[in-house]
Amino acid sequence: MTAASERTASHGGRTRWRNTAALTGDFFLFSVGFAFFDPLVVVPAFVSEFTGSELLVGALSTLRVLMIAIPQVWAASVLEARPRMKALLIGSSVGGRLPILLLAVAVLLWTQTHVALVIGVLAFSVILFFTSEGLNGVSWPALVGKVVPEGYRGRFFGIGQLLSSFGALAAGLLVNRILALSTVPLATRWGMLFLCGFVGLMLSVGSMLFIREEPVERTSDRVDVRESLRKMWRYLREDRWLRRLILVQLVLATPLATFAFFVVRARQTVPGAEAMVGTFLILQSVGSAVAALVGGMLVDRVGSWAAIRAAALAEVLALAAAAVAGLGTYPLPLYGLAFFLMGFVNGASWWSFSAYLLEMASEARRPIYLATNGVLVSVTALNPVIVGALVAAIRPEGVFGAAAVLALVGLGLAWPLQRGVERRKPQGDANATSGG
Repeated sequence: MTAASERTASHGGRTRWRNTAALTGDFFLFSVGFAFFDPLVVVPAFVSEFTGSELLVGALSTLRVLMIAIPQVWAASVLEARPRMKALLIGSSVGGRLPILLLAVAVLLWTQTHVALVIGVLAFSVILFFTSEGLNGVSWPALVGKVVPEGYRGRFFGIGQLLSSFGALAAGLLVNRILALSTVPLATRWGMLFLCGFVGLMLSVGSMLFIREEPVERTSDRVDVRESLRKMWRYLREDRWLRRLILVQLVLATPLATFAFFVVRARQTVPGAEAMVGTFLILQSVGSAVAALVGGMLVDRVGSWAAIRAAALAEVLALAAAAVAGLGTYPLPLYGLAFFLMGFVNGASWWSFSAYLLEMASEARRPIYLATNGVLVSVTALNPVIVGALVAAIRPEGVFGAAAVLALVGLGLAWPLQRGVERRKPQGDANATSGG
């Protein structure tokens, strides 16, 4: 190796470490901030505290799913036309996270006098934040696929998730401390939570600034959403394993709509659960940490398909635990188990599916594959509203039990995914046919 090539290799190694550190910092800080704005624990608990409406809990969950999906085709079109991905990631993150500051101010000023206005600001914040996350749902994993080598992605996801889980665990302890401040007005305590969330989320944007990305050549700089839609349809026709992966996610995503109601039901059935929001967050964080250790090892040493199986099994067990907990037998330990497993599912699902997509698609196809996956899975957007209506009409344990059965079907559908990666054909360009 010549001196010049050695310098190039050394520079490339430093850049990879820099990018990995920056992405890990973003991962960690985002998770800390997100814990204070958690849509499955904090937001439902806040809505339940000040409105008592299960339908409103479901409506906000529907907004979350819907707004994540809407911008993904446009994001894929932008990434196909731009030489770098970082600008879209940072711009969307800043725009989506600033409204949380507005929410914190609204909660501090108006919760006691204009609760409907505060809920409106909450809905506005949810819409913008998760629209931003929809854009990031394409740009962030696509950037990871570009700057983190394939053999290290599982460990990157696992280490990032592990550190994030510890950060979220500490955030859960702080949530408990803040909500326990009996000398401080209740609205002020909730406003402090959202303010902490804003700070953590914006610090994660600061970490993104250190990512160094090399530009790539593009055949056109035109953002063409119609062409992206045509590619989505073509790739779906060509790749039966992409179709299988989306079907698995559709089936598994439907029971996930019940997760936001775990905390609502626990607060109704477990004495003292009103003061345990932070504890539930801690258990969720511990589950997420375990998912990081297990899932990261499975992705790199076995395959992303194995991590998907583990997440699906955890989903079945979480729903079963919540269903049994409400029947009155050891409710607190079973709800604790349900939140732990919920953390495992949330910690393992999104990045195990993302790792699978990154393995099966070439770099040129990745934005469209990611967008196709996100858009089609969004048909489950109305499920939280449906679940909210069911929970209000019948015993929630029946809803949780039916969801567990459906998750078991999803686990069965996920079982053959191993062949989708092992039999895939090499892909060297945008026109290669993948695994179908």
